[in-house]
Amino acid sequence: MKTKEQERATQVRRVKRGYYRKLRQTLREQIFIKLGDKCALCGFADPRALHIDHIFNDGGEERKKLSQNSIYRKVLTDTEGRYQILCANCNWIKKSERVKLKWGEIPK
Repeated sequence: MKTKEQERATQVRRVKRGYYRKLRQTLREQIFIKLGDKCALCGFADPRALHIDHIFNDGGEERKKLSQNSIYRKVLTDTEGRYQILCANCNWIKKSERVKLKWGEIPK
């Protein structure tokens, strides 16, 4: 059984070697295979601008509880259809519309 110091040293080595970055990229690629590799609304397909969207807008609570890699694993095991792929523009428009519904139009 490893001590806390040994576990921390292992984690530091992994960070230096890019282990978590590679893991995150691998999980992201698997998510795109599962959910489709283009925006669900407009069809944009450049992966540099694609986001994993929480359909029911509960991403804030999820990010408070889980690490990014844990969220990616949760997306991969999701069977309820709680996630979709959106491009940055569609994701921002979705957020803007949600805010507009909640607070109304901005006075001019």
